[in-house]
Amino acid sequence: MAVWLAAGLLRAQEPGAGRAGMTMGRDPSPEGATNVTTVTAQRLSFDYKRYIAVFEEDVIVEDPEVRIEADKLVVIFDQANEIRSATALGNVRIRNEDRVATCGKAIYIKKNGEVILTVDPELKRGDDMVKGDKITFWLNEDRMVCEPGMLVIHSGDEGGSKGIPGLE
Repeated sequence: MAVWLAAGLLRAQEPGAGRAGMTMGRDPSPEGATNVTTVTAQRLSFDYKRYIAVFEEDVIVEDPEVRIEADKLVVIFDQANEIRSATALGNVRIRNEDRVATCGKAIYIKKNGEVILTVDPELKRGDDMVKGDKITFWLNEDRMVCEPGMLVIHSGDEGGSKGIPGLE
């Protein structure tokens, strides 16, 4: 039995194979949806009064554009059931096309599309890498800030780097 919130924008799924899950997207039926994000974990708890979903143990976020893995994910919704922010904690791994980010903590703020990586963050694309104490990038902009920063670029056959987001 599914729990529907905000006219099907968010659905807690029945656990399958020992995993709890939640599907987010415009179309409440995953079969017909093309823009659906699915989050699964060993445990899902939802605080209806505070609009907070907490996923714990083996968290996997599957989205058409990104895959995220973490030990824990905390998602905060507004009263219209739209995501305000999401924080991934512990062994965080974010994959997008040929880019991979790893860190101990990742914070996504929807309002401005900002992603903040901390706790040994590293951003790789091919052999190129950016590393620092804090890496911030914006999903809607071709911009990134790394504090303090270390950049490693390996020359390719074309005489240049494949590029790190925000440095291309």
